[in-house]
Amino acid sequence: MTRLFDVSRYPIPFLLLALLSTSACGAAVLPYARIDRALMDGNPAEGIAILEKTQQVYGSRSEALYLMDKGMIQHLAGHYTDSIQSLSNAEALTEELYTRRIRSEVEAFFTSDNALPYEGEEFEKVLLNVLMAVNYAQLGLWDDALVEARKVDHKLTLLGDRNQSRMTYSKDALARYLSGVLYEAAGDLSNAFVAYRLALDAFQQYGKAYGVPTPALLRQDLLRVSEALGLTQEHEEYKQAFQGTTWQSESASQGLGEIVFITYAGHAPVKRDIFVDIPFSADALSLVLATKRYDRRDNRAADSILYGLNGRVIRLALPQFVPRRSVVAYTEASVAGGESRHASRSVVMEDITAIAAKDLEERLFRTLVKTVARAAWKFALAEAVRMGVREAVGQKDGGALAGAVAGAMARMIAIASEEADKRSWATLPDRIHVGRLRVPPGTYDVELRHVGTFGGVVETQVMRGVTVTERGRRFVSTRVLQ
Repeated sequence: MTRLFDVSRYPIPFLLLALLSTSACGAAVLPYARIDRALMDGNPAEGIAILEKTQQVYGSRSEALYLMDKGMIQHLAGHYTDSIQSLSNAEALTEELYTRRIRSEVEAFFTSDNALPYEGEEFEKVLLNVLMAVNYAQLGLWDDALVEARKVDHKLTLLGDRNQSRMTYSKDALARYLSGVLYEAAGDLSNAFVAYRLALDAFQQYGKAYGVPTPALLRQDLLRVSEALGLTQEHEEYKQAFQGTTWQSESASQGLGEIVFITYAGHAPVKRDIFVDIPFSADALSLVLATKRYDRRDNRAADSILYGLNGRVIRLALPQFVPRRSVVAYTEASVAGGESRHASRSVVMEDITAIAAKDLEERLFRTLVKTVARAAWKFALAEAVRMGVREAVGQKDGGALAGAVAGAMARMIAIASEEADKRSWATLPDRIHVGRLRVPPGTYDVELRHVGTFGGVVETQVMRGVTVTERGRRFVSTRVLQ
């Protein structure tokens, strides 16, 4: 029989070390619950302090994730310049890690993803630039904001080239819509119209892939801007396509300013393990079926012992996103000015949960191939340990028994350590809502009423001292954790 390894070349300690080194590194317990409490108490600065105190928990392999989380919380705290710095550092690190991963792809194929530096999901890398664009907009730096918005399309173009258009996430509707708003803020209606048209194209894709329809706000903007630019043919086409859409002409907004309000609703999905146990004999099949009869939450310890003793079961661990859906249907922003009241509703512009789930689904085959290779590698190492111990002890001295015990223990380690990479940018929201409110120049207290799916008000927030200039735009953003 051909040996899996020439065990004479590999001492037993080396084989055990190799087995452990290919095992998954347990995920760190990150301080998200404490940060959430700080945000719910209206104290995002405390959330930043909590994060900074627990930086070591992330570890060196999750430095990019730490910077992503920090940038998000700094944004919520209104520390926009600091947020830009954190997110920019995260972006630079993800690009560096991608280059490094390409150079070591063969090595990484046999290594647990947990043992590799976290470079972020593709949609997370894109949202880095979206969030930086909002930060710059908060600071009134329109040109810098537009640079970040353009980076989004560049990244998605590169992503499409790498994946040969196999991935659904090839356009980002939120980024394109924000580009239109930013061009308007810069006084460039022509490029704003182009951006809105591209946003319409992206939302048509979003509707099919993620169930996010073309928002009424975008339809209104296309009608308004096409009329303002004198694009008669395009305007008539949109009137025909968007029948029933009410809108206000650009001329009716003369002398007004605008509040662009963004709601980050709920929590982004988190990853969990999905275990697939593959038996290689009838008795192993019976054992696997027996372990599945009970819905045990923490069954890894028991399964590793049983499967390790049996010796004919390989365990695969695959990641799955678990949604944490927000109950917020929309946000109503209102201000009181003199005897008049101005109000407007937000619309969903980005469904991060849907994007994350679809993206992971489309990468399932690639992930499965890597996972199978890793599991087979660890199984082979466990077998090498068994053979090595048997030969080292010798047949006359109970080598067979010693080898069997060592092999079983090695298999237990391999099965118990099998774990998917469950890291993700968990401080992102479930959905991102955007609304626009045109008001006369002045300083306002903006009331934001977050309305749930059944019509009740989930939470009310007030943004005080929001100053709006004539034809100026002021961005405000809030986070609702429900």
